[in-house]
Amino acid sequence: MTRTGDKPEVAVGPMRPGATLGFFGYSLRKNGLRTRYVGDVTEFGDGDVLDLPGRPEIAGMPGHSPGSVAVHVPVADAVFVGDALTTRHVLTGRTGPQPAPFTDDPAQALDSLDRIAGLPASWVLPGHGAPWRVSPGEVGEAVREG
Repeated sequence: MTRTGDKPEVAVGPMRPGATLGFFGYSLRKNGLRTRYVGDVTEFGDGDVLDLPGRPEIAGMPGHSPGSVAVHVPVADAVFVGDALTTRHVLTGRTGPQPAPFTDDPAQALDSLDRIAGLPASWVLPGHGAPWRVSPGEVGEAVREG
């Protein structure tokens, strides 16, 4: 997607006016409407260990968007999952673990949460919402029950 710019049409889902306006206000304050084009792309994939401090490990998380990944940082005892899930829905304000909005393939995104189940960590850090102190092994089930 970085190279082509193509993005599939996806269903937005439910919205609450206050939460949605707050999200758009935040986006405006952070120049979210200004297009920034990617200059350089460094590719990495599932199973790669990055040559960075803490030796972060990559877990492929397809579903939210092509190329979505989680980054496990053992030294931080955390897994950064980006938009693979959220603990605060930006359009409804609903809190708790749940699929993120604007997801290309919700079923695949939900299945991808099982890919982090074996990672040893105490924190799961979503792209939106509060950090979640939980074993990655419990994430998929908790989101499905939510």
